[in-house]
Amino acid sequence: MNATAHEGLHGAAVDDEGTPQQAHRWRTPSAEARAAGTLLGVAGLVHVVVTPEHVDEWAPAGVFFAVVATAQLWLGQALWRGTARRVLPAAVLSTAGLIALYVVSRTAGLPFHSEGAAVSGGGHHGPLLVPGGHGNGMPVIPGSEGGSTVEALGLPDAVCVTAEFAALALLVGLMAPAQRRSVTNLLLAVGVCGWIVWAVARFT
Repeated sequence: MNATAHEGLHGAAVDDEGTPQQAHRWRTPSAEARAAGTLLGVAGLVHVVVTPEHVDEWAPAGVFFAVVATAQLWLGQALWRGTARRVLPAAVLSTAGLIALYVVSRTAGLPFHSEGAAVSGGGHHGPLLVPGGHGNGMPVIPGSEGGSTVEALGLPDAVCVTAEFAALALLVGLMAPAQRRSVTNLLLAVGVCGWIVWAVARFT
């Protein structure tokens, strides 16, 4: 057995000649993998920054943000080192889940929150005095005032969700074709079901 074929035993698969399939791609991470890792690192750092204020607001939310930040920072470094292949499907689904959770929190409001966590104009990020502005000067979705659980938009939110969207696209592109089809179909199905549920709740 030649050296190349022997190396293939430690990879995911080999072809008829013993050449590793996909193994080299993850031993030497591609630019796309490192870009996804960087974006997830950015999202993780944003979650680190906002964790203390969520702890003050509601301890379970603070714990959730801390766990998300840790997971995203770990996954970011794993993508940079080329060791994230085994957890790639989970990374795609969890990133999509976080984006969906963000969208719900800024449109319909989350069903779970503390009694004191209702938003009043400024969201989590405190009032920024803007002459003639409302709340912190950022756009406020109708219904996010007066004790609503719908949160106002903020700059950290926008940075985080933009990084997660871009990372999600790159992560899906890194998957094997069969996995990519399955995960893409699942995400589309969940997305369509989510829109249906929202429409039913909104217009009935």
